[in-house]
Amino acid sequence: MPRMCAICGKGYSKTIKRSHSMRASIKRLLPNLQWTKHEGQRVKACTSCIKTKSKRLAKATV
Repeated sequence: MPRMCAICGKGYSKTIKRSHSMRASIKRLLPNLQWTKHEGQRVKACTSCIKTKSKRLAKATV
């Protein structure tokens, strides 16, 4: 299973990490994925999608 959000499709991004001597190495920045229920299925979703989903549910109940 890839490290990707099942809702928005957000995956990893790359950046350059520099040491004290300025040597460059590639670093992968992974999204913060959590297991959650989405449309009756258990999926891995990023926390920004979970937060947006809870905001929309709160707005709909008001």
